[in-house]
Amino acid sequence: QGEKAAAHELPDTYPCLLHGPRRHFPPEHPLLLQLPLAFRLCLDDRLSGDAILAGLFYDPDGFGLLKMASLYFSDFWNKLDVCAILIFIAGLTCRWIPSTLYPGRIILSLAFIIFCLRLMHIFTVSKTLGPKIIIVKRMMKDVFFFLFLLAVWVVSFGVAKQAILIHNEERVDWIFRGVIYHSYLTIFGQIPSYIDGVNFNLDQCSPNGTDPYKPKCPESNKDKRPVFPEWLTVILLCLYLLFTNILLLNLLIAMFNYTFQQVQEHTDQIWKFQRHDLIEEYHGRPAAPPPFILFNHLQLFVKRVLLRQPAKRHKQLKEKLEKNEEAALLSWEMYLKENYLQHQQCQEKQNMEQKIRDVAQRVDVLVELLDLDRVKRTGLVEQRLTGLEEQMSQTAKTLAWIVRALRGNGFGSEEDVPTMVPSKALELKEYGLEEKPEEMTVLYHVSARNLLYPSSSTVRFPVPDEKVPWEVEFQIYDPPFYTADRKEVAACDPLSDSLEALSKINYNAMDGLINRQSFHGTYAIQNRLPLNPMGRTGLRGRGSLRCFGPNHALHPIVTRWRRNMDGSIYRKSLKKMLEVLVVKSPLSDHWALPGGSLEPGESLPLKLKRVLRREFWPQFQNLLSQGAEVYKGYVDDPRNTDNAWIETVAINVHFEDNNDVQMKRLNSFLQGSDPEACVRWQLVDKRIPLYANHKELLQKNTALLGAYY
Repeated sequence: QGEKAAAHELPDTYPCLLHGPRRHFPPEHPLLLQLPLAFRLCLDDRLSGDAILAGLFYDPDGFGLLKMASLYFSDFWNKLDVCAILIFIAGLTCRWIPSTLYPGRIILSLAFIIFCLRLMHIFTVSKTLGPKIIIVKRMMKDVFFFLFLLAVWVVSFGVAKQAILIHNEERVDWIFRGVIYHSYLTIFGQIPSYIDGVNFNLDQCSPNGTDPYKPKCPESNKDKRPVFPEWLTVILLCLYLLFTNILLLNLLIAMFNYTFQQVQEHTDQIWKFQRHDLIEEYHGRPAAPPPFILFNHLQLFVKRVLLRQPAKRHKQLKEKLEKNEEAALLSWEMYLKENYLQHQQCQEKQNMEQKIRDVAQRVDVLVELLDLDRVKRTGLVEQRLTGLEEQMSQTAKTLAWIVRALRGNGFGSEEDVPTMVPSKALELKEYGLEEKPEEMTVLYHVSARNLLYPSSSTVRFPVPDEKVPWEVEFQIYDPPFYTADRKEVAACDPLSDSLEALSKINYNAMDGLINRQSFHGTYAIQNRLPLNPMGRTGLRGRGSLRCFGPNHALHPIVTRWRRNMDGSIYRKSLKKMLEVLVVKSPLSDHWALPGGSLEPGESLPLKLKRVLRREFWPQFQNLLSQGAEVYKGYVDDPRNTDNAWIETVAINVHFEDNNDVQMKRLNSFLQGSDPEACVRWQLVDKRIPLYANHKELLQKNTALLGAYY
């Protein structure tokens, strides 16, 4: 059960750990680099050795003896086993020889230390002590690198101290004691008494270095006082203690702390991994403890060597899992995934930036709820006011009927009839003049008579309202001629008004790819120039437009219902509210409908193609063919002139449901070739700033759908 529990914690990126004898991979193998840090920490210790093989000579994969030996000795615990056994054999041999009895005792004591250290391997089964063993091993590596730095300071200070204090010391052992041993003990506070001359005592040293149990005395004068520079040795001692005790020791503590935190974060995974390793290792070994394990080895020797019976081992590797095993594996992976995602979410929630974003999101939700509540209350008040107005209208009609009835029966005179002032809505309704949305058909164009022509310094000839129609005589009318230069010269009409150039144009018909037919019927031609069917504009030529005569455009009106947070349709004054798709180019200050002038032979305007990706153009044409025509005719545009004007077709593409597949595809394909253009869904209201007559097109569209405007 412990083996299964540990195996269930292993990542499936290393399946050989789950189903059979594990193979050796080098530490830089990409498969190992994919494992989490916790498992790589364990793999550093237990990936090879007797956790990989049941014994040194078990070779199921045919690696060969040398390869198996290298794999066996690559494990730390196996090295420790071999070292302890060899030292034990050496000590036991010395104990059998009388002359080497005492050295054998020393060797056996060292073997005992190694065997005691080997016992730590069994502690890996403990959830508390197991990860600590890895921590100790990694800290030993840290100490090993730390000793390189420490040795530099110990040797440099020891050699300098020995050279300054002692003169011509010939005993090699005392030289190493003074240079290495005494300098090392100084780190732990055992400072030599003779180093500063204050506690100098000749009884503690040998003047000539003849006493083998005492160090040689420092240089002294006739008064037996030290002659070495005390100030120099004190300075060297202070610097030595400063760098070793404070700098290097704190560096070692920091290294230990980093190692501890690195392993401690994955304690649970490391423990399960180690427990699985330990159980698998002892499962492949004989059951009898030492020294009775010799009988097991003897039995195996008889079976394998003398009787030549093959080993019966369970085939653990599987090429294909059963259905129940695959289901268990998938459920385990799902559990780990959910656990990982939950852990990531907890970490994100503890992040200060995430907390700030959560608070901002909650504030936004509260603001939306407050706005929704305010809108609901406002709608309720408007509903009540509308009901009250209807009641007052009915009351006024009733009173008017009573007055007429009394007057018809001879009660009262004409002078005494009270003046009834009905509401505006009732008055219009009685006379058949109900308030309707404004129509697109205007008597006189207004924007087309702006004095300053857009994007130029040309000034129009002033035209009053009564002089706009061509039928009205206007003798002093002398407008200037203006035609702007365009980049695409080949697709434009001539710049001048010469008869030779204009004679090639075929008006009121299809002129090649250019459609010169007007939605308002046949237009008049004067001096080979067409006349604006809506009247004078104060400017001749074609201005900044492409062609003389009608310049056809297409304005798709893409709409959807504005919805509340609960999915219900947003209402105002008992009418549904719309959202319309609008575009804003970087060169314009106004939002506009996603449409514009049609290129010759094209079915979609260039401005629309800039905000839609190419792969969605055919689908959008299908949407336009299924849409409702809102308006078709003349557009009061400031670019219009006496001889060139814009006519458009406005088609409404309305999405009833926000979950409509076509609308979702449209949103995903927006922002096409022009990343600087801004596209958004705008709430429809009469106060929104739209370009030119787009507001009137939108008003007509809301009337068609019965929405609020």
